[in-house]
Amino acid sequence: MPKRAGNAPKPRRKPVQSRAQESSRAIQEAFVRLLDEKPYGQVTIREIAMVAGVGLGTFYDYFDSREALARACVHLRTKALLQALASTQSTIGAYDLAAGIAAAIDRQIAIFEAAPREWGQHFLLERQKSDLKYYLSAYEAFVEAWRALIEGASDWPQDQPAAESARIMFTLIYGMFAHSLLRGRPGPDFGALRRDVTRAALACLMAVGTGTAR
Repeated sequence: MPKRAGNAPKPRRKPVQSRAQESSRAIQEAFVRLLDEKPYGQVTIREIAMVAGVGLGTFYDYFDSREALARACVHLRTKALLQALASTQSTIGAYDLAAGIAAAIDRQIAIFEAAPREWGQHFLLERQKSDLKYYLSAYEAFVEAWRALIEGASDWPQDQPAAESARIMFTLIYGMFAHSLLRGRPGPDFGALRRDVTRAALACLMAVGTGTAR
């Protein structure tokens, strides 16, 4: 399992009860919906609360500013992607490199495909509002998850560390995902994206690794 990704931003109040969880989630979803309609700088806290169906006081129960809300949204979505990647090994059983890479990419594509416009906003906010320390820590957590997946493949040489290969491959994959989703409407062709990212990842491993990927 990857290490925890730094000191992630947290809501002011921990939403432990179901109603509180619903309010926090509604605020975050309203924020993302509004971002799909107008630039970040034009979205107000009053609008967010109105779309979420909560009062201004409820907003401030969980977030002390619009920036804190943006950072929390980025953190939670990043965590969802990381968990999907990190759990791949435990859910697919024995695998060779090609199968493991394809399965991990499939799991992440499925998350993007469920809400492509929201994920486009995620990658935009990540660039604008993420704390650099958290961003770098999350990056390392993804690299570690990919390293574990690569080294767990039946055809990866047991005596060859995969850290550098994982770093290069993740940088490539991240760029392809972000570029595709940032383009906005009508959104990417996810079948083509899945195929292209998988091919690029395996080609990358062949170039920087041992050439065992097939």
